[in-house]
This record gives sequence, structure tokens and C-alpha cells, in this order.
Amino acid sequence: MTTLSERIRMILDETGIEQTELAKVAGVTKGAVNQWLSGVTKSMKSQYAVKIGKKFGYTVGWLAMGEGDKKLADVGQQDEFAPIRLPEKQRISVMGMAQLGNDGFWAEIEAPVGYGDGYLDFPSGEKAYGLRCVGDSMLPRIRDGEFVVVQPEHAIRPGDEVLVKATDGRVMIKIYLYSRDGRKHFNSVNRDHPEIAIEEEKIELLHYVAAIVKASMFRPE
Repeated sequence: MTTLSERIRMILDETGIEQTELAKVAGVTKGAVNQWLSGVTKSMKSQYAVKIGKKFGYTVGWLAMGEGDKKLADVGQQDEFAPIRLPEKQRISVMGMAQLGNDGFWAEIEAPVGYGDGYLDFPSGEKAYGLRCVGDSMLPRIRDGEFVVVQPEHAIRPGDEVLVKATDGRVMIKIYLYSRDGRKHFNSVNRDHPEIAIEEEKIELLHYVAAIVKASMFRPE
């Protein structure tokens, strides 16, 4: 495992940028970068790792903790939901937190927090990530404090629960119904909310929800 100082030097060498530019990308002061380099600061906060990772293609786990692959694999969309390929028999890393909105969709997704937020005791043979749910608008299907396990490369069929991210900012857990005339149709987990249809070009992300996991299966690092 590398130290944070070593990882920062690798980033500067590989990208050719100066400390000032790295500080700007991460949203910190140049003094903070100096502390990373000097070893005064031993670990990087997840919000800074996310910004650097998105800009230069490094994984959050490697940036923050020195664990996992250094670079994102060139598959699918590379965004805040991009998962870390887990070795066999590894657990599911929790990558962020979702605020369940009052109108039945996830009103906000916080930045991925990588390994530092712990993992779910729920082995998966596929690439996967977990999200912590906060709120009660998805009752009775998803309770406050529970988690969802998402497998972005799993095939999606009608009737599956899916994570949908639309270009207008909505992030929803829905039941996929069917596609017709360039639109995908979904039903709500909460039956009080009507069926919706979204134009395919306005769907930024569509991932398979493999499981809803009880809070008791969460293991902090």
C-alpha cells in the first residue's frame, strides 16, 4: 500500500500538473496539498478524492486509502457511480448516501465516500456498489437507514428494480416496465406515485438494483 504522499507525487508526475492546479481541482488550498506531500496529512477526505478522480481518472479507493485499482477501467460511463471492480469474495463498498425526496425520488446524492464509509456484508460476483438511504418516501420497500446494492453491468429486464438517473437531476429507484417509441416506462416503488415515462436520450444512468440490505449488514471500516 502506498502512502498519501507517494500517491500525490504519482499524480503530479503522471499528469504533469503543478500543486496549485491540483489544489484547484480538489477544492483545497495549496497548503493542504503541501501537507499531503509532506506526510503531515495521512489520508485524503472523500470529497477531494472524488474531484481529483473525476478529473484525472483515478479511483476513489486508491486516492483516499491506497486500495484497489489506481485507474478507472474504461467501461461504461465514468461518473460518481463508477464502481470499483471487487476481487473475488470481497464485500460491497458503500459509495455514497441518497436522500429520499418527499416526491418519491432521490433528491440528492452525496459524493462517493469510497472505502472509508465501510462495506456491506453482502458478497457479489459482479461489479457493485452500495448506497445508504436516508428518508421515508420509499416506504414500505426501502426504510430509512437501509442500503441498496447496485450492479451496473447486470442485464435489465421488465419487472426489475433499477436506479435511474435523469439528465434533469432526478435520481430514482423505479420498477422498469418496458421501452416504446424511444421512451422507457417505469413504475414507482411507492405505489402512491404514478407510472412515468422518460425519453431514452434523457436517461443518464440506468443500473440494476440487486438487493435492499438491512442496516445490520453494514460494517464500518
